Amino acid sequence: MKAILIRSPYFTVIDETSQLGSKVELFIWNKGETEPTVPTYTLSKKAASASQTKNEYNISNYIKEYIDIIKPTYDYSTIEESTKQWCYVKVKRYTEETINDFVLLNETLYSAFNGYIDYLSGIQISTNNNYNILTNFRINKTYKYYRYGGEKIPFINIFIAEKDDVSYQVKYSDLNGDNEEIFTIVDNPAFDYLFSVPISNVENTIFKDGNIIEILVDGNSVFKVLFIPECENKYTPMLCSFVNEFGGWDFITFFKAKTESWEIKNKEYNLLPNSLEYNPSRGESKFFNYEAKQSIKINTGWVEEYYNDLIKNLLTSETILLDNKPVKLKTMTTDLKTSLQDKMINYTIEFEYNYNQINNVI
Repeated sequence: MKAILIRSPYFTVIDETSQLGSKVELFIWNKGETEPTVPTYTLSKKAASASQTKNEYNISNYIKEYIDIIKPTYDYSTIEESTKQWCYVKVKRYTEETINDFVLLNETLYSAFNGYIDYLSGIQISTNNNYNILTNFRINKTYKYYRYGGEKIPFINIFIAEKDDVSYQVKYSDLNGDNEEIFTIVDNPAFDYLFSVPISNVENTIFKDGNIIEILVDGNSVFKVLFIPECENKYTPMLCSFVNEFGGWDFITFFKAKTESWEIKNKEYNLLPNSLEYNPSRGESKFFNYEAKQSIKINTGWVEEYYNDLIKNLLTSETILLDNKPVKLKTMTTDLKTSLQDKMINYTIEFEYNYNQINNVI
């Protein structure tokens, strides 16, 4: 199935000889729902002239409302991710040969994710793969995590398209390669799936010092990353989860010092005395409409240079949680550090909890 990333424009083009105009019908739905029988949106354009017949349609913006990513789905084993994290889009293309006479050219089914491509990649071209691993954890690199963080164990999102002759597995190995476990993700998928695959089997103590995770497709390794649990005795590590450029969840564990702060906003009004013989203890003004905002500044601890990919995706993410609480970034600029210039690399990021500490939800 073809995949598109809707934070970047995705164009469908209709340019038939002598066409008077064109039309595009979009059918959008989430997995588990019935495919619409009538178009969700219908877009149409007239040709600019007899010699300029090309019509271009950017369909990304119409898809956004069907993807609602709120929080990651944690589990100790591989499970299916929320169906609201992606959606289906069927595109029907029509050309207008005579006035109000539209002829169907073709129809294409896409899977859409809340990701983006970079500017230098140019116009977005949909990918057509049996699977997509939606993470910025880089192959053959080593990452740190907090193994004792309760049920909040980082995972990797993998999208698997319907195909009846492919087997997908996850393989966990200890650091010496002496012990391994293999679990089936799905065999011969009869549907499309978005899975959450934990980075470690934390229920098995043989991986307490770290493990290698591999994704196997028909027995062949297509993804391999090493994860090391970090023991932190002085500070309480915090797990930051965010939606990355591919529309999947990525994770950074902030191990070191944190600084919390509060900011209060309100409005002041003068009060009218209730009588000429007013009570001087009452005061002449009063504050109303309090807003209490809490911010937190935290540190990653020492990390490798390739963590830059995760930091860049964090800064551009539309959905961020810190220990499962919604936050937004206050740090909008940071230097991307290199081992050549900075020797030891540590990132300090400041977040603001994305809600009023005084519950004022109506």
